[in-house]
Amino acid sequence: MEIIESFIIDREIQKYPFYVELAGITLPDIRYEIKRENSDVYVLEYVMEGSGHVEVDSKIFSPSKGDVYLLPKGSRHHYYSSKETPFKKIWMNINGPLCDSLIQCYGLSGKYLFEKIDLFDLFEHFLNICRQRDMNTKNLFEKCSIVFLKIIQKLSRYGEEIIPYDKQAVKAKNYCDINIYQKLTVEEVAQYINISVSQLNRIFKKEFGTTVYAYILDNKISTAKSLLSGTAMTISEIAFLLNFADEHYFSNIFKIKAHMTPTEFRSRQK
Repeated sequence: MEIIESFIIDREIQKYPFYVELAGITLPDIRYEIKRENSDVYVLEYVMEGSGHVEVDSKIFSPSKGDVYLLPKGSRHHYYSSKETPFKKIWMNINGPLCDSLIQCYGLSGKYLFEKIDLFDLFEHFLNICRQRDMNTKNLFEKCSIVFLKIIQKLSRYGEEIIPYDKQAVKAKNYCDINIYQKLTVEEVAQYINISVSQLNRIFKKEFGTTVYAYILDNKISTAKSLLSGTAMTISEIAFLLNFADEHYFSNIFKIKAHMTPTEFRSRQK
């Protein structure tokens, strides 16, 4: 059984630089099997429970709980559940030129399996956006593209030396990442972690070299840059999406951080 959000009935989605065809959750089923002889989509899946087997072109591997696999467009895909411990997975089928570019730019072409990489929160966030069917499709895909970018960035760092970060600091950082579109305060983050603001800032700066407030702001500006270069959203729409007070305030903060206005930044990306 699968719980699926589908966009493929809308033929207009192919006009967007990044679009989602399907996204969902696969529940354990020993009969589960998918075959594509020449896939026209990218498949990105996170294994929540169980295990199975994946064949892509001439490669065969067996992902299990906590693993992510990325199957490229234009390849033969064949994946199926283990009979003993069938898959439970959260996944997305995505497409578009922005998808092509991100996978190539981050050096993930030809990389398929990423073992024990905790990306469940981002996959879940992606799926929750797909469920917001009252949202304009263009805006929905733009939000999805930002989450996809974060997943790709994390996959690109796979295999780097693991640093034993403070768990509370990591939890705070993940909370900031997931709530990037909200008007988030340091007090809210501290309350979520259940520690004081001063303690939060101390452990966060020790682990990541910056304060929580500065991290939230830098993250929003980094996301704004991706939206400016990768979408046709107006500056006002980006300011609203990222929950800045207004376009003027957003532009001032952007200029301080990027040393140029949003308009100047966008013009240099052409």
